[in-house]
Amino acid sequence: MQDQAIPGFISPVNRLLRITDIIFAVSMVVFIISGTLTFNDAAFWEGYDSDPAGFVWGQARELFTAFLVFLFISIYWVTHVNQAKYIIRVDGPYIWINIFYLFFISTTPFPNALSVKFGSDIYVQQFFNLNMLLIGLSGLFAWYYATKGHRLVMKELSDKQIKATSVEMIIEPCVALVAIVVSFTFPELWELSLLLLPVMFIILGFANKGPNPKQG
Repeated sequence: MQDQAIPGFISPVNRLLRITDIIFAVSMVVFIISGTLTFNDAAFWEGYDSDPAGFVWGQARELFTAFLVFLFISIYWVTHVNQAKYIIRVDGPYIWINIFYLFFISTTPFPNALSVKFGSDIYVQQFFNLNMLLIGLSGLFAWYYATKGHRLVMKELSDKQIKATSVEMIIEPCVALVAIVVSFTFPELWELSLLLLPVMFIILGFANKGPNPKQG
């Protein structure tokens, strides 16, 4: 599907980017709302009056998990932006790959909310891990499809940049696989294993510093 120079025409690329941003934004808002609803539950505040400090400390793990969850959604969005900025056209298969990708993104509030409330439960952990794995694999597949023979990306995009972005995209499913193993072996260390995702992105960011190819 080629972009068309018609006044008022919105290109398929921009349409896809718009709906992607909307779904990411809605996923973040739903996650935040689901967390605030907990505060309206009287059972949530049991023990606060007798030991406020102990109550707050007892919520530390849930707050840490909530931070990780919000950070993950942000990382998914950043990786998609890094991929999408090189896309100059879209076709049917690419659109459908992204629809599945967005479906997995739209489901994130459910495992995310569960992981905050029941983060120590192995089934909740695996639900979260599976969702992260599917998001990572669908995003990676979309990038592979778009860059195969420069099918949907700008011709100026170098093989080196394609490889660098591919490495970035593969981090998510790899961390998900590590988290799956950790959940089965040391479930109490599950949250720590998830820290691999932001740590790897920081390391990769420093390693890939350099000028980007000129965009046409």
